[in-house]
Amino acid sequence: MVPKSTAWYRAYEWDNYRLACSLMNSRKGAAASVLDPFDVQDGWCVLELVAFQVLPADGLPDPTAAVAGDTIERLRLNDEECCGAREEYAEEYRREKVTFDYLKRRAPFVASEFFRQSRVRAADARLC
Repeated sequence: MVPKSTAWYRAYEWDNYRLACSLMNSRKGAAASVLDPFDVQDGWCVLELVAFQVLPADGLPDPTAAVAGDTIERLRLNDEECCGAREEYAEEYRREKVTFDYLKRRAPFVASEFFRQSRVRAADARLC
């Protein structure tokens, strides 16, 4: 989480590791002002299900909303590639090509937002 360029001695400390794809890791770069995934709580961000954009949730305290917005912008979470991937997972679930269990494993944020927004198939509601 702490970039090597600012704290090289933390590069191989276990408490500094976060599971992230190479794209997000490269987009983060040396920025220290992004949300730590370990600190993000349910309900801090929402998924808009038309363009599949991630947005800070309404009602967040101003400092949390600001860093959430900065993180979304810094990591370009609403670029075409990211929104397209979220849309693809959602459409595969809607068309019953994947199970809700699969959605929870592969796209947990999409799955949690489907549940929060009551978009889960009735048969899958028990899995939430």
